[in-house]
Amino acid sequence: MDVHPPIPERSTDQLLEIIETKEEWQPKVVELATAELLRRGIPLKDQKTRRTIKRSFKARIEKIKSRATYTPIEKFLIVIFGPVLVVILRDPFLFYSGGGYKKKNRQGLFYLFLGILLWVMVLYYSN
Repeated sequence: MDVHPPIPERSTDQLLEIIETKEEWQPKVVELATAELLRRGIPLKDQKTRRTIKRSFKARIEKIKSRATYTPIEKFLIVIFGPVLVVILRDPFLFYSGGGYKKKNRQGLFYLFLGILLWVMVLYYSN
């Protein structure tokens, strides 16, 4: 199998990264990395432990992201200043946090919408 750079030329950290994220690699590359780590004195048990730790770390990060929310003060500020900032910065997704933050993204868009409604009402009734 032709891997660039070749497995023996990779650092131990790079080989451990292959083991930790083996679903992203072809099975043959993972086998070669495992064999090279064994040759370098890192037992299979240590390799498996590192993979387990990496997976549990990723799971904890996803759990934290899924629970993330705006504080009440942030929500208030989004309602009051959010529409103005969106217009000034020309970024309609200013309060969209990106992947994994589903609850926070929904909140940001909801409170931005409330802010737009508030500003429309203020401008309508001020005339």
